[in-house]
Amino acid sequence: MITLYGSSRGRASRSLICLEELGLAYQQAPLKPWESEGDKARLLALNPNARVPVLDDDGLVVWESMAINLYLGDRYGGPLWPTSAADRARLYQWSVWGQTSIDVMARHLARFGKDPGAKAAAEAERLAVLAILDQALANRPYLLGDSFTLADLNVAATLCEPWENGRVDGNLDPAAHGLTALGDWLARCVGRPSWAKVRALA
Repeated sequence: MITLYGSSRGRASRSLICLEELGLAYQQAPLKPWESEGDKARLLALNPNARVPVLDDDGLVVWESMAINLYLGDRYGGPLWPTSAADRARLYQWSVWGQTSIDVMARHLARFGKDPGAKAAAEAERLAVLAILDQALANRPYLLGDSFTLADLNVAATLCEPWENGRVDGNLDPAAHGLTALGDWLARCVGRPSWAKVRALA
């Protein structure tokens, strides 16, 4: 039995999309530790960081959404998981890049802070990083070539959660900034049935 702890409106969505793409049977426990002390205690027993998502795969407990997705790909395979070591290396590369270059907490905080200079710098930095992704996609439909893989899922789900309507961080339209390849790729990713299914979850 696979259980995924976490709401679809948050980082758990990345792992819920992965479960849907892999066609695995699972149950979702949409814990909200910031609202419920009971949920917080239940979560703390699973993850010492008291954060979602957490995966329980028949007793194996894994936390951190990117680790969960890489585990699921490795464990269950399928078309999302590359067969060659070289393509898996690129999958790891883009997945880690999404964490270190896109999902940067200091940049997120600066963008929503009160310092105009810091906000402008954070936005310029965000666009520069997105331009790297746009360039990588200029001559290919997906990050590893012609097929959608876990690399695309991991990066796209870092840029845009299912409820954010295909906009980066919910507010940035790539095409409006000349990031056409990125925008087309993101539309292909978020238009998959898995995103729609997760959007409908709690």
